[in-house]
Amino acid sequence: MSVALLRDLRDLKVIVIHPPDEEGQFLVEHLKRIGCMVASLWPVPAALPPMVEVVFLTIEDESRPEIERLLKSMPQPRPTILTIVSYENPATLQIVLESGALAVVERPIKPFGLLTSLAIARSVWLERQVMAKELRKLRRKVQGDQKLAKAKAILMAAKRFSEDEAHQYIRQLAMSKRLPMEEIASAIINAEDLLHLPRKGA
Repeated sequence: MSVALLRDLRDLKVIVIHPPDEEGQFLVEHLKRIGCMVASLWPVPAALPPMVEVVFLTIEDESRPEIERLLKSMPQPRPTILTIVSYENPATLQIVLESGALAVVERPIKPFGLLTSLAIARSVWLERQVMAKELRKLRRKVQGDQKLAKAKAILMAAKRFSEDEAHQYIRQLAMSKRLPMEEIASAIINAEDLLHLPRKGA
């Protein structure tokens, strides 16, 4: 467990959604000892307060409608979620899976393992955000490459350019107008689409 991750845990904004009993109070106090900024909520709220990074969510069958409503209201990406369960059954497991929880804390809650569960859940969450960012970047690159290929095909057909000439033409336009090549490619595609608009009554 890296020192940086442990240091980050001390600044986390944590919400504990748990009945205000002795066990819930113990969890809140233990998280505060770790250094987290903790607030406790019960009953299950309709929505989370802003800027929440971690949620400890108690799973109870009678609270299922409220839990489902809360999960739907959460921003994307959801905060790091750890669920608290008393027993395992298909209904409980279903809610845990729907929540996207990255760790499960069993009742009765014990101090041993809490820090590890929190650290691992947070580490997995952070890794997923990095992966999602890389995926979005890759998707944009693929879309840009597709636009560029289509724009070059248009130029090759319209101006009898070779592929290399079409590429250089787009590149020079982009440099002269100080725009990304993808924007120039989009403009060429849009212009070609406009020229091929069907006439009314056609």
